[in-house]
Amino acid sequence: MTPIIRNIVALLPFSFTLNLNNGNNDGYQSQDRFEVDGFAPRSNHHLSKHYIGDEFFKGFDWKTIDDPTHGKVNYVSQTEARHKNLSYVSDHHTFVIRTDYHHRVQPGQRGRDSVRIESKDTFDNGVYILDLLHMPSGCGTWPAFWTSTVGHWPEGGEIDILEGVNGKGTNQGTLHTTAGCTMPNNVDETGQQLKTDCAVQGNNNEGCGVKDKRQDSFGPAFNKDQGGWYAMQRSNSGIKMWFWPRDGHPPADVKTGPATVDPSRWGRPFANFPSTHCNMKQHFGKHRIIINTSLCGDWAGAVYKQQGCPSTCEAHVMNDPAAFREAYWKIRGLRVYTERRSELDNGDDDDYAVDDEVVDSYEY
Repeated sequence: MTPIIRNIVALLPFSFTLNLNNGNNDGYQSQDRFEVDGFAPRSNHHLSKHYIGDEFFKGFDWKTIDDPTHGKVNYVSQTEARHKNLSYVSDHHTFVIRTDYHHRVQPGQRGRDSVRIESKDTFDNGVYILDLLHMPSGCGTWPAFWTSTVGHWPEGGEIDILEGVNGKGTNQGTLHTTAGCTMPNNVDETGQQLKTDCAVQGNNNEGCGVKDKRQDSFGPAFNKDQGGWYAMQRSNSGIKMWFWPRDGHPPADVKTGPATVDPSRWGRPFANFPSTHCNMKQHFGKHRIIINTSLCGDWAGAVYKQQGCPSTCEAHVMNDPAAFREAYWKIRGLRVYTERRSELDNGDDDDYAVDDEVVDSYEY
């Protein structure tokens, strides 16, 4: 079977067996048999939003709020961020947001200049895929890619897909909710379950978290390997999270950005939050997508010394600008897929083509 046929077969949304006859000079007919396992239904997750390059400037707001996690950070507006080169589009349409690494923080200022962006649109059930080349790292940093309620937090919930502090350890996926949402033990996931009660109250705001066991899921190890893909599926039956490093053979629909995706074919997630003891519809409402880099604060500051970082977190942030050279996000794209049952029922899928899916992974 030719590589082209194999690529096309791998992307088809149903299962079957191909029998291909190959003739040779002796007139003998050999047969190649190629099976596609399973008989999965066609995915109903269709591309709703695709943020790439300048689209981030149109689709996100730059928030200038005081940091809710009490960080030593000064979130700047889009205008200021572009003027100070803290937000820009780099080569190959990659979108960059970063923390200032040139200036000392003057006494009386809120903290070091940084960026917090929130999507203008709101989303609920669907699939979210972040194609990331570089994440902020270094002592004092607290990067996060997450979604959160548009209501009065924690009502409506929070979903942390990518989060960690001080460039140490591995990625952690976490849910934060009101009371009444818990996770069972022994969940089918590859990560390490930390806590099972997702409620903010009475849980020191830790939520129910799962730690990825792979070193390249976060920090310098992630950046060294040219990043990778993070995905989150949210549905009434639960929330799942996956990570694939750049050289980790991600599913074709994750890697190439087609018009539809099928998470049922992605294998075991690193984090799995089933609805067994948590009514997802009750605890999670409309969310905005958020990407930010805080500094110090309730988590990064609390574990700063024990993670082997120098001086104090606040002094480090205020006085060592060069230490934040690696505190930046470099994003190739962010896609959101939502369910469109009516279009599936009508067979309307004119925007889907195999040609869209077999492009080189770096030709976004």
